[in-house]
Amino acid sequence: MNSIPVDKLRLRLLGDPILAAKARPVEQITEETHRISEAMLRIMYDSHGIGLAGNQVGLLQRIVTIHVEPPTDEDGNELPVESPGERELLPKMPITLINPEIISKSEALCPFDEGCLSVPDIYARVTRSASVVLKSTLLDGTEFILECGGLLARVVQHELDHLDGVVFVQKVDPDAYPAISRRVDKLIKRNGPRGFKVRRLV
Repeated sequence: MNSIPVDKLRLRLLGDPILAAKARPVEQITEETHRISEAMLRIMYDSHGIGLAGNQVGLLQRIVTIHVEPPTDEDGNELPVESPGERELLPKMPITLINPEIISKSEALCPFDEGCLSVPDIYARVTRSASVVLKSTLLDGTEFILECGGLLARVVQHELDHLDGVVFVQKVDPDAYPAISRRVDKLIKRNGPRGFKVRRLV
């Protein structure tokens, strides 16, 4: 299932062709899947991230780790969440999603500045659906279909894009992209093979 030893997994940066590849479904949850999850969570936490996809550590497997905290007010008090997915999944964080897929997206849109562990120190506005219906399996084999809103919905969309070979800079709002374009080009040139291009999608 995995051609890379788990202890050799490392964060891949924009320009690495594996970030442009489409990940394959996980056929079976095994002990190795659990080890991969642990390694991905460690890399995610060491890099101060809240989401990580298999491609980002060199694995073309449809596996995602997420740790989204409940929303809080200015005093640190937890705020109520509206979506069933947030109510169900936030208390279980961190979670590992196996073969996640988005069944539907809301027509309501939400702009928000995003960053990415594979695109260090670059942040820009991406407009995404405010909520999504997520279908996935957890590491313990539990399957679910849940509507997710808030930050969880954004992280899910961001990470599932990775599994399809899409990095957030490809979806940065057109009026926001010029401010980051030079830094994106430098990152690609530094980490990618000669002539490698990242195609804009919006």
